[in-house]
Amino acid sequence: MYILKNALKNLTRNKGRNILLCIIMTAILSSVAISVIINTTSSGIVKNYKDKFGAEVYIQTDMKKLKEAIQSGKFDSNKATGVTNNLIRDLAKSEYLKETKMQSKYYGVSDNLKALDQDEDNSQMVGAISGQGIDMPNLPVVGNDKIENLEDFSKGNRKIIDGKMYSKKEEAIVSEEFAKLNNLKVGDTIEVENTNKSEKYDPLKLKISGIYQDLMTDKEDQQGVMPKMAVTNKRNEILTSLDTLDSYNQKVKKDKDLFTIEARYFLKDPDLLSKFDKEAHEKGLSDMANVSTDKGNYDSIVKPVEGLQKISNVFMTLVLVFGGSVLILISILGIRERKYEIGVLRAMGMKKGKIALGIMFETLSIIVISLVCGLSIGSFSAQPISNILMKNQLKVQSEAMNDGFANIASIGSNITDATNATLTNLNVSLTGSAILAIIAIALLLGAISIGIGVIYIMRYEPMKILSERN
Repeated sequence: MYILKNALKNLTRNKGRNILLCIIMTAILSSVAISVIINTTSSGIVKNYKDKFGAEVYIQTDMKKLKEAIQSGKFDSNKATGVTNNLIRDLAKSEYLKETKMQSKYYGVSDNLKALDQDEDNSQMVGAISGQGIDMPNLPVVGNDKIENLEDFSKGNRKIIDGKMYSKKEEAIVSEEFAKLNNLKVGDTIEVENTNKSEKYDPLKLKISGIYQDLMTDKEDQQGVMPKMAVTNKRNEILTSLDTLDSYNQKVKKDKDLFTIEARYFLKDPDLLSKFDKEAHEKGLSDMANVSTDKGNYDSIVKPVEGLQKISNVFMTLVLVFGGSVLILISILGIRERKYEIGVLRAMGMKKGKIALGIMFETLSIIVISLVCGLSIGSFSAQPISNILMKNQLKVQSEAMNDGFANIASIGSNITDATNATLTNLNVSLTGSAILAIIAIALLLGAISIGIGVIYIMRYEPMKILSERN
């Protein structure tokens, strides 16, 4: 108890030195707290998105190899990248996959049905296409392999307001606006014909099982800078099953499929990517294509966060090295100032261990005060500093993506997903793991300071210390 009381008294006896130590340790721990808070938050985000985008893969064209093949005259337009609907279905059976989401779009026309924004279509474009024996498509029929894959419904952007979701072949649902425009109701049958006048097929017949309401506003629903066209208006979408389109395709197709299946593959583990890529090439995928992650989404989200993480790590390292050096210097000077005090205590018979324990109590008291101040300053400062650094990283990444945008081409990869998913800021917070990491660093700094005093006490005998004083 005496040692503890004496240690607390020493804090007030040596005010100047202890205040200086407290200020330095507070500055170090504040900087460390900011770095650790940003680092722990960004590490969690990087891990989550690596798992997400690492497991979701696409068939992507290798633009470099494609360019070389075209220049050398070895490119076979009939085979292209070897991606066919049969290959896409075959790959969906792979043992390496956890899940596959498939979708196809069949663009047709109808003389009896009018589409929304049909009058807005560019007349010159319609005339040019019609002159080639092809009608301007105005009815997009979208087929999904699973109802669960209808993301607009799962996100609450669409809902069934009449009838029910399609559940059988040749059933479909249409939007409320489309149904009103054409006086359609549940139970009616609609027909969609192909756009090629020279190859007339039997029309695709669909029975309306339900009518959905689209809750997206016109501004949210617009397709970038594209002009208003019937084929791009999502309220014209006729939703059905992929099986329905498959059956129709098998029934009427001649030399080629009427539509292309877009697939999103989800691996059981991101580490299985190379094996799945090898399997795809063995099943017929061309060397000019490969299976890879969605690089656009990954780069837009993970790269800025990784950059922020690196900056915080470098900053913390510099602070620890510089701050630790200053702390060691002050600790050495402080012990030298207290040399006579230590000599007197040793001459009175106090053991080395008790003197060292007193120094340890003093240092720990300073650490506790500095830690509380450092955590408070760090938790308040981390968010604004993170926002500034993140803004700069996003700017750098945006410039890098614009430079390399022309080199990317993929099948099934949605570029707008990358834009929508981009992180604009990092919501940092002081977590339990961050607090433990900061405490560990504080104890490490304390151990350095205590160690210097203990080494000094152990090296010198009391008579030598007192004689040096004299």
